[in-house]
Amino acid sequence: MKEVEVTVFVYSEHPFDAHISSEGAQYGITPQNINKIYRGEIKPAKGIVVKFKMPDGTKKYVRAE
Repeated sequence: MKEVEVTVFVYSEHPFDAHISSEGAQYGITPQNINKIYRGEIKPAKGIVVKFKMPDGTKKYVRAE
């Protein structure tokens, strides 16, 4: 199964503020669950890779196991 990469632009970590790309909404990434995905409390759906673009230019990837 091919993975789908969803980009999330993180504006601030404290308090958490992020913009979810349009494809994120199609794959179930919501403002209600994005903070939990970022903190590692929940994982995205199988086949989804969430790429967090941080304010300093670094990237953090979270994928289902």
